[in-house]
Amino acid sequence: MTEELITLETAKLLKEKGFNEYCKDIIREDNGRMMQSVFRTNKDLPKGAYSRPTQSIAAKWLRETKNLHISIIRNACGYGYDICKADNGTHITDGIFKGSNDGGQWDTYEEALEVGIQEALKLVEE
Repeated sequence: MTEELITLETAKLLKEKGFNEYCKDIIREDNGRMMQSVFRTNKDLPKGAYSRPTQSIAAKWLRETKNLHISIIRNACGYGYDICKADNGTHITDGIFKGSNDGGQWDTYEEALEVGIQEALKLVEE
């Protein structure tokens, strides 16, 4: 069992919103290729290269630095997400009725978490 790495789209959003944590993995925009790097932080990477943390690291960064918590919800139709303020639980948005499959949900926990991370990043002001 391995932890899921974020997608290129999410890596771009993370960099745009100020993610600059150490990561051993990077992803290149030109070919989508994953590599390991000695630079390890977004600010030190060349143009077109992005830090590629695991989904759990990205979610933790959002929780601890942007005060956004992503919860994954499971029901009979599949998985969804909910975004709330980490410090007081104030509901912000949910992805329960969004998505491409019949129930408006995602088929796996990781798919719902990826979309939840992307949507939370869109809420972050630069």
